[in-house]
Amino acid sequence: MSRSTVAVLLGLWFPVVGLSQSARVQHSISAAEIDVVANDYAFMPLPPGIKPGLTTFTFANQGKGQHELALGRLKHGVTLDDVLKGVKGGGRPRDFLERSVGILVAVPGQSPEGRLLVDLQAGETYLLYCNFRDTPEAPMHVILGMYTSFRP
Repeated sequence: MSRSTVAVLLGLWFPVVGLSQSARVQHSISAAEIDVVANDYAFMPLPPGIKPGLTTFTFANQGKGQHELALGRLKHGVTLDDVLKGVKGGGRPRDFLERSVGILVAVPGQSPEGRLLVDLQAGETYLLYCNFRDTPEAPMHVILGMYTSFRP
């Protein structure tokens, strides 16, 4: 390989290395944190005064069964009672959501490895629920009381 070819190859390689190093720079994100704790068929109360903006949700399952933290934003005009009546009538919680935000799943006594980073919108109603069933014939955990809602 000639010296000019090596120079051209090095000239192409160094800018790529420079870009990949700058791409690795991480920016600090300031977000509120909400720790959601589940027991069997209930979530511990959420902190009062949840504010709009970037919020990180963590999840800990202190129950004896597998649970999830499913988070969604309700459609405008839909109430928590509407969701519960609909689910008891055979519907699904997601039928009442404007947008599904995310899901964290945890086995008994553990937390998932991930978290949810959410940009909570002021004045919107969010539903936090568990969609799981203990057996295919059993009711969904949301029907058994594993749900809550909040408005930032």
